[in-house]
Amino acid sequence: MFSYKDIFYGWWIVISSMVVLSVGAGIYWLGFGVFFLPLAMEFNSNRTVLSGAIALSQVEGGMLGPIGGYLVDRFGPRKIMFIGVSIMGIGFILMSMAKSLFWFYVVYLLLISVGMSIGIRVPGLVAPINWFIRRRGTALGISTSGVGIGGILVPILGWLVIEMGWRSTSVISGLFILAVGLPCAAVMRHKPEQYGLLPDGRSGDQTLGENAQDNNDISLNKTNITVEEEASYTMMEAMKTPVFWLLSMVFGLRQLIIGAIGLHQVPFLIDIGINPQMAATVLGMTAITSIIGRLGFGWLADRVEKRYVMAVTIMLAGMGSFVLANVTTWWHLIFFVFIYGVGWGGGATMMSVLRAEYFGRKAFGTISGMMDFVQMFGLVLGPIFAGFIFDTTNSYYIAFVTFAIAAACAGTVMIFLKPPVDQSTERVIV
Repeated sequence: MFSYKDIFYGWWIVISSMVVLSVGAGIYWLGFGVFFLPLAMEFNSNRTVLSGAIALSQVEGGMLGPIGGYLVDRFGPRKIMFIGVSIMGIGFILMSMAKSLFWFYVVYLLLISVGMSIGIRVPGLVAPINWFIRRRGTALGISTSGVGIGGILVPILGWLVIEMGWRSTSVISGLFILAVGLPCAAVMRHKPEQYGLLPDGRSGDQTLGENAQDNNDISLNKTNITVEEEASYTMMEAMKTPVFWLLSMVFGLRQLIIGAIGLHQVPFLIDIGINPQMAATVLGMTAITSIIGRLGFGWLADRVEKRYVMAVTIMLAGMGSFVLANVTTWWHLIFFVFIYGVGWGGGATMMSVLRAEYFGRKAFGTISGMMDFVQMFGLVLGPIFAGFIFDTTNSYYIAFVTFAIAAACAGTVMIFLKPPVDQSTERVIV
C-alpha cells in the first residue's frame, strides 16, 4: 500500500520551499507595493525617496547574498531559515510602530530585509537545488511557483490596508510569517547524501559509514545507479570564469524590470484610474499567472538547452514592460498579465537552474549569493529610476520602455552564453 513515506523526501522540501516562498513573495516582494502609497502619505514622502528604502534593501540583500549562501552551505537551510523567518516576522510587527520615515528605514532594512534574504530567499532556493539534478528544472519550477501562489495574498493585503490601515496589516503580516514560516523551516534538510539518499530519489542499495559527514563518506552498491559528471565549482573558481560575470550582467538587466514593476505596478495602475483594490488584484493575478511560466519553463529546462529557455523568458518580460507602458484602460491589462507574468515567472526559475547547471551544487549557495551581489544593480536602479522618471515627467512611460530595451539586449546576449569551457567537475550519482 502506498504511503506518504514512499515519497522522496526531496519533494517535501520542494513543497516547503514553495509555501515559504509564497509567504515571502505575497507580503514582501509583491505585497509591499500595497503599502507603498499609504506609507508615502503617512510620512509625507515622494516616490523617489520611498523607493530608496526598497533600493537600499536590494543593496543590503546583495551584500548579504554571499554571507547567507555561505551560511546555508555551511550549516544547512533549516537553522538559517528558523533565524531569518523569526527576524522578518518580528520586523513587520515592529514596522507597525514606526513614527517616522527614519524608523521605517531602520526596521525595514535591519529586520525585514535581512530576515527575508537569509531566511526565505536563499534557503528556499538552495535546498531544492541540492536535492535534485536531473529533475532540477521541474523541482525549481514547483518551488518558485510559490511566488505566484503568493499573489493570492496581495488583494487580501490590499483589502486589509483599506479596512484596517497599514499598521494593523503590518502586524497581521508579521504574525502570519511566523505561523507559516517556522513549520516550513522544520522540514528543511541540507543534502540527500547526508541522509542515505540519492539526488532525484534514484534507487540503489546504499549504506552510510558510521561517521559519514559528506558525500565522500558514502559507500554505494552501484547496481541500477548512473554515475555522471556534474560541474563542481568553488566560489573563487566560478568567479574566475567570464561566464560568471556575463551571466550576472544579464540577470541584472532582467532585474531592472522585475524590481521596478514589482514596486511601481500598483501606483501606476491607480494613477491611470484603476481603484486600489483592483490594482492589488491585478498584481496578484500577475503573480498567479507567473505559475504557468515557473512550471512550464522549469519543465522545459529539463529537456531543452537552458540558455535558450532563459533568453525567451527575459524577452517576454521585456514585452510585458512595453505593453504596460501603453496601458490606458483595464482590458489592456489582460495582455500585460499574461505576457509579463509568464516571462517573469519563467525567468525566476531559470536563474537558479542555470547557476546550478553551470557551476554545480558544491558551493551553490555561496556562488548564487555572490551572483546576487553582482546583479543587484538592476534591483537597485530599477525602482529608483522608475520613481525618478515619474517624479520628473509625471509618467512611467519612459521607464517602462527603457526596461523593454534592456530586456531585448539581455535576452540576445543570453543566447550565446554557454557553460564555462574548462569545467571543474566531480562524479555524481544521478
